[in-house]
Amino acid sequence: MSEPAPLKPAYLIVGNDRPKVRRAVARLKRRVADDTGGDLNINVFDADVHSPEAVLEAASTPGFTLGTRLLLVLNAHRWKAKPRQLLAAYLSDPMPDTCLAVEGESFTEADALRKAVVKLVGRDGILSYDLPKKYEMAGWVRERARAMRLPMSGAVAKHFLDVCGQEPGQAERLERELEKLAVYCRGDEATDEAIGQVCVPDDEARIFDLMDAVGHRDRTRAFALLETIFASGDSRNDANAVFFSLVRHVRMLEAASQLGESDQSTAAKQLGVHPFAAKKLLDQRRQYDRRRLARAYGALAVAETGLRGRAPATLESAGGVNHSDRLVVELALARMLS
Repeated sequence: MSEPAPLKPAYLIVGNDRPKVRRAVARLKRRVADDTGGDLNINVFDADVHSPEAVLEAASTPGFTLGTRLLLVLNAHRWKAKPRQLLAAYLSDPMPDTCLAVEGESFTEADALRKAVVKLVGRDGILSYDLPKKYEMAGWVRERARAMRLPMSGAVAKHFLDVCGQEPGQAERLERELEKLAVYCRGDEATDEAIGQVCVPDDEARIFDLMDAVGHRDRTRAFALLETIFASGDSRNDANAVFFSLVRHVRMLEAASQLGESDQSTAAKQLGVHPFAAKKLLDQRRQYDRRRLARAYGALAVAETGLRGRAPATLESAGGVNHSDRLVVELALARMLS
């Protein structure tokens, strides 16, 4: 096996894919520790705590052991441009046998520090790890699953996202769920059933599940989901958010009931939703005749009166939660599904 290339005197580790950024930082630290026989030559600085001057002072101090010394700066994007320029100036004449690695969420092409790294070592010194676009998330999930020795089909990856959340900004949470799934599957291929057994649903996914339970008039499941949503403590899914989701879903059910014998594709275009959502609405509309739609609208009208003019959740309410609003929504759900 060939020897790894020598470490460069500078790296800029950048990106909003925080799990990958952390792994890159860990690899760099491990490389230095392996080369020098320990971590005595690794100095870690955090921009929230340390100044650039502290980094430069460390750079001028001899290392404890032979081999490359690592000066690792975390969260450097939180320094303003002028402090970062001090590190850029240092890179014009860096100390020998020293690697300055600077980590941060983003540095523009015009950033002085980024320019200094490129000038010194070329673009290979920029280690960039950005999250995929939302439509690329299924591929990202399969890539991370492969790294965990977890075989996963494209269909199962999409189901995983449906359950656990589809936003790129949730990458850290999604990675934790994949790690649990990998341990559970023990090298076997991931399945929808396995995901249901071990993965914790995203609150947004729970909202969709609640709407499906309402559409099927499954009272037991609807109340269980509502309790789970409220117990999660996510302010995005407080009583007001659940109420407006219910209003929208009932309106969509009413619109679907007026489509006649439309197929899934036609319904999707007329309702302005994804074909998968249109299929659900066409199925659920059978549970809602005019009488039941009227009852649902009546229950929601009463709930709106109860919620109007009050903040979703305040510090003055018990535990930061407006329990009276939750009761209003629970009563509305009971009346809708009675």
